[in-house]
Amino acid sequence: MNILKKKNKASFVFFIITLYSFIGFGLGFIIWEYLLKT
Repeated sequence: MNILKKKNKASFVFFIITLYSFIGFGLGFIIWEYLLKT
């Protein structure tokens, strides 16, 4: 049970990191496009 909980927490942390990286990439791309257009 403890191993399953640890594995679930690790996958949750990995999911959060992936989500933040996608959001950061999206924001950076929008800002870059805006700077290039200006």
